[in-house]
Amino acid sequence: MALYRGELERRFDEPLVMPRKRGRAKLFIDFETYCDLDLKKVGLDRYSEHPSCEVLMCSWGLYGEEVQIWDKTAEPMPKRLRRLLEDDDIEVHAFNAQFERTIMTRVLGIKVPICRWRCTMVLAYMHSFVGDLDRIGRQIGLPQNQQKLDTGSQLIKMFCMPQRITRDRKLKRLDSLSNPIEWEMFKEYCIQDNIAEQEIHKRLDKPQYPIPAREWRFYALDQIINDRGMPVDLEFIEAAIKMSDRRKAELKEEMQELTGLINPNSGDQLLPWLKDRGYPFDDLQKDSVKKVLTAHEGVVEGILKPGTKDVLAPVLTDECVAALKLRQQSARTSVRKYDALKNAVGSDGRIRFCFQFAGASRTARFAGRRFQPQNLTTLRLPGDEKTHVAVMQQLIDVIKSGDYEMLKLYAKEPLDVLAGLIRAAIRAFQGNRLVVCDLSSIESVVIGYVARCERLLDVFRAGKDAYKDFATELYKVAYEEVTKEMRKMAKPATLGAGYRLGGGHIIEGKRTGLWGYAENMGVEMSRQDAHKSVKVFRRVYKEIPQTWYELEEAIIKTIKFKKTTKVGCVKFFYEKPYLVCQLPSKRCIYYHEPRINRRAFIWYDDDGNKQRTVKDAISYMGKQQNGSSWIRIDSHGGKFIENVVQAIARDILREGMLAAHEEGMYLIGSVHDEIITEEHLESHHNVDRLRHYMIEAIPWLPGCPLNAEGFETRFYYKT
Repeated sequence: MALYRGELERRFDEPLVMPRKRGRAKLFIDFETYCDLDLKKVGLDRYSEHPSCEVLMCSWGLYGEEVQIWDKTAEPMPKRLRRLLEDDDIEVHAFNAQFERTIMTRVLGIKVPICRWRCTMVLAYMHSFVGDLDRIGRQIGLPQNQQKLDTGSQLIKMFCMPQRITRDRKLKRLDSLSNPIEWEMFKEYCIQDNIAEQEIHKRLDKPQYPIPAREWRFYALDQIINDRGMPVDLEFIEAAIKMSDRRKAELKEEMQELTGLINPNSGDQLLPWLKDRGYPFDDLQKDSVKKVLTAHEGVVEGILKPGTKDVLAPVLTDECVAALKLRQQSARTSVRKYDALKNAVGSDGRIRFCFQFAGASRTARFAGRRFQPQNLTTLRLPGDEKTHVAVMQQLIDVIKSGDYEMLKLYAKEPLDVLAGLIRAAIRAFQGNRLVVCDLSSIESVVIGYVARCERLLDVFRAGKDAYKDFATELYKVAYEEVTKEMRKMAKPATLGAGYRLGGGHIIEGKRTGLWGYAENMGVEMSRQDAHKSVKVFRRVYKEIPQTWYELEEAIIKTIKFKKTTKVGCVKFFYEKPYLVCQLPSKRCIYYHEPRINRRAFIWYDDDGNKQRTVKDAISYMGKQQNGSSWIRIDSHGGKFIENVVQAIARDILREGMLAAHEEGMYLIGSVHDEIITEEHLESHHNVDRLRHYMIEAIPWLPGCPLNAEGFETRFYYKT
């Protein structure tokens, strides 16, 4: 197995950015390719390294010139295109440029330095647009003749994928000879994609919409990280899949025996059966099932009383409870990540292209791809970290040995262990180690900084625990007297109340506000306790709610009167069609088509009574939270401070990643506020060095009390 030792033994000497040059020419390219493998299933790494992968055609052209088409199946590469690709003074642009760059390197054998690449999709993401070329074109408002052609998906299925052989279809592959008319349409489709990409670039790449050069430097580092990939333990992955399949088969049998249904995994069959036994909802979504079981436990324990008006307190039969618990396990999707890992791992045992630069809308945080490293289950075990790691290693050994019965002795539910150990599939190869470091309580630190809340900042300056600090006010005890349970109950408000969560109430049988937020964290508190926590938080850290109102006032003034305003370390200005929020790093958050409307708001007071208020409402266009539609989104000071805090936290992480890379550390990933590097066992690049790079003073954030903690390990985990 290739370990890419040469990469690990040296610093990555390729520059992250090109030297600045005014008027640099921009080459736009777009490939159409064929491969026997399914790109969506196996990912770009396996797809591009497969022997059957080939370039069919390429649309290309300098920005502002007529787009050309190179049909590779019929002619050699145009000499001018080759010269442009070899010219170090020319930027190369593409939509999802990671694909074009990888295909160009691996399939065509042409190496264009990463620093010369620019991604039009990433540029759009930086402006808070999301999705593929077609969606972004519509979100921006491109006229129909400049948008992606609707026929694309059918043409891609025809020419880019192997055909299913039938009695009437004898060819595995279709091409210009078998389908000449459609082939000409395919060429037009490829040209139109390039036109759409250039038009998106034209609308977004303007001096009035500044993208700092440091962001493109960071993008280049992201591409290096994605190219390196993360080392995986394929033996462990395959063993975990076998155990998961075995347990799911057992669960289905148990459900069939309990319910008498032919297919209890079918919601259409199971839902009526459950409703007859006390289940209150009309859906079987994960969130609904969890809330019902949590409320049922409250009834059993006497915390909740059946029939109480303001809480969900269902009376479930024992059969219903048992079936819901089985449903929770059999329907869980987290263990499917093992399949995603197996399908996408490259021939050298590494999984690549797992991180989407600026994938999180507005904040520009990384989003996860393939097996979603940003969204993994954590295995909770008793004991300190050393004990925790030792037990995890024992569980890994049990799984790799295939001893299913032993795993069941370790855990009442095997799927809980399998889901909680997915991180452990990322494992350093022999002779290497992983170095992992995480910014400590970064969102609490940043919200204190943005709101100029000295009480909260002093907690971090003194190296204290923010949860315990809040618990001293919530329970009126000294810091040293805060118990583990008090700290646990203080955690939800410390993390969530800063973003203007209310105490919460019941909507359609489900908890909202801090009450629901705590429930989702696994913290069971009463509605009264949730409201009390919100009140105490707003009183103790009074500068934070004050900042919500300052933000709203500043934003309304900016949108209404097109005036520049400032709140603490952030600045707002209007640049059609955006409300622009400039962060301390000079990076901007863009809110598309902002609007102020006078309208009524419905809210609930502390006693759960519905109230109505009429006031100015701030809105902008964005992607709906659960779906892909581009809609008008209402917002408020709590949401804006959340965007600002998470965006600044991301920029802090950026500085740490760039510093660590420049000092020679081998970065392979970033999850939330955490950096992962892979180093030789004898390397001097250790967790202390990584921590230093992550928390050293940042010029654009003076006085911010940063801290970080980390560890060194053979396999990846989170405690």
